[in-house]
Amino acid sequence: MTTPAEVLEHVFTHPNPASGSPPPPAMAWAVFEHGTAFFTTPTQMLPIDSTFEAIAEAARAALRTLGPVTVGTESADFSAIRMSSWYPEEPLWMVSFATPDIATIVSNDGSDLTAGLDGRQRRQQDHDEQKLVIVRRFDGTTRSLTGT
Repeated sequence: MTTPAEVLEHVFTHPNPASGSPPPPAMAWAVFEHGTAFFTTPTQMLPIDSTFEAIAEAARAALRTLGPVTVGTESADFSAIRMSSWYPEEPLWMVSFATPDIATIVSNDGSDLTAGLDGRQRRQQDHDEQKLVIVRRFDGTTRSLTGT
């Protein structure tokens, strides 16, 4: 089974198989324990030379800002997209939320709805626990943070 970190590494370093569009020239990301990911291009707040610690804190801050899942509010809204052009043989989904820099990667044999509900539940766990497992800097180097 492909991990969320492997999915992000592949998606952000290879051309899109459906459109042929190239990946962004520089992308940093962080993955939480249950598959929720934060990703960003360089910004004024996170310049291209950002440290692992700065990217990790930005990831935690983004998840805190999105907040806990509250059914009936924007914080519970999701969009589930099957990643079939990237992974035709695996039932991988990218579940996005009310912010463009947070998504949860899930493996789910069900429908858009079941994948979305699974992703939303995992995002809630990651929000509550705030445990990162890996961070990738803009230069492509990664650091495992299992248990932090």
